Amino acid sequence: MRIIVIGGGVIGLWSAVALARAGADVTVLDAGPQAGFASPAAAGWVVPALSAPLSGPGVLLHSARQALHRAAPFSVSPRLTSTLLRWIVGFVRSGSARRYSAGLRAVLDLGAGCVDDFGRLQEMADLELRQTGLLMAAVTQSGLDDVAQLAEATTAAGYKGGYEILDGHAARLREPALGSAVAGAVHAVDEVQVRPEHVLHALRSELAKAGGRLVIGTASRLSPGWRVESSAGTFTADRLLVAAGAWSTELLAVLGVRIPLMAATGYSITTAGTGLAPRVAVKLVEPSIAVTPFADGVRVAARLDLGRPGGPIAERRLATVLDRVTPYFADWRPGLSTATFAGMRPATPDSLPLIGPIPGHQGLYVATGHGMLGLTLAPGTARHVVPLVLDNVRAPELTPFAPERYLLRGASWRP
Repeated sequence: MRIIVIGGGVIGLWSAVALARAGADVTVLDAGPQAGFASPAAAGWVVPALSAPLSGPGVLLHSARQALHRAAPFSVSPRLTSTLLRWIVGFVRSGSARRYSAGLRAVLDLGAGCVDDFGRLQEMADLELRQTGLLMAAVTQSGLDDVAQLAEATTAAGYKGGYEILDGHAARLREPALGSAVAGAVHAVDEVQVRPEHVLHALRSELAKAGGRLVIGTASRLSPGWRVESSAGTFTADRLLVAAGAWSTELLAVLGVRIPLMAATGYSITTAGTGLAPRVAVKLVEPSIAVTPFADGVRVAARLDLGRPGGPIAERRLATVLDRVTPYFADWRPGLSTATFAGMRPATPDSLPLIGPIPGHQGLYVATGHGMLGLTLAPGTARHVVPLVLDNVRAPELTPFAPERYLLRGASWRP
């Protein structure tokens, strides 16, 4: 069976490798490096402990308070288009306690075994994989209470990893780079970090070993059959999987399919910095900033700018992020950057990916909308994509992620 996968990010490549290993003739069509490509901008976290949907009870009030104090770790584009407004309404409606709990359980199920999956990938490829766990550090008691409650809720929903709640002194013993302002931390001890660029390289290599091929070209038109016109030529296949992240929206729109996917741009820099650098991955709770030590420096990743395109990072935005890092560390300060990225994370209103067939379009499938959990959910997505695409068998685990939850009256969506 001939399959085209559009998208060479971690979701598309991991799915393509799994399909090729299952015997399919797989071609991955990828636009190549471009502004907004999400994977290189990632913090590198494989974190089932952070599977909770972004929406939830009390999120709106908490976010409004942060915005009033100019402390919110996100922003919304001032151009409030009808699409963006509908997305926001959908986000608000998904924030009930029932939907939050159901979404958390669904994402945990999809991400089950992901840490072991990355361990196996490391055995096959040169991969920088760090097993330090994730230290969620707070400078306020309310911040510490929030992450402690998150850990308890995630465990109750089925999270299998361990965690420890630490006071400020114990947190600094666990990570000596932390400063005296840190009130405490929650250490999710089983989480891992991986260099995203290495993951992409490893998956490209595994795709070639499995008999698949990667073609660099921008898809411009899809037509049933399946026929894909691109800057690299025209390709045909029996089945088509769209896993193009934030660009999936415009690709599917060619077929009249409209999905509720919004680009949420995040920023990251990698820097050696000065002073005592952290050796453990740290989530700075209040500003929601990710700090990940790698071999060549520390990666700082932050913000969700909803509805803003990817591209160069404005100095003002970058300075705001780096200023909020300082209070958490004793003397480590970010310095000149060796790598700076702005990546568009594909976000759905309910924070759940879109994985499944597109109604009314036989042989067309989608796997996108993984938000900030692309690395965490890529292995599980690929595992379920194989029977879905090859045999039209949809595992029960995919039910919460069905595209038809938004595709009503043919191919339009309503919040």
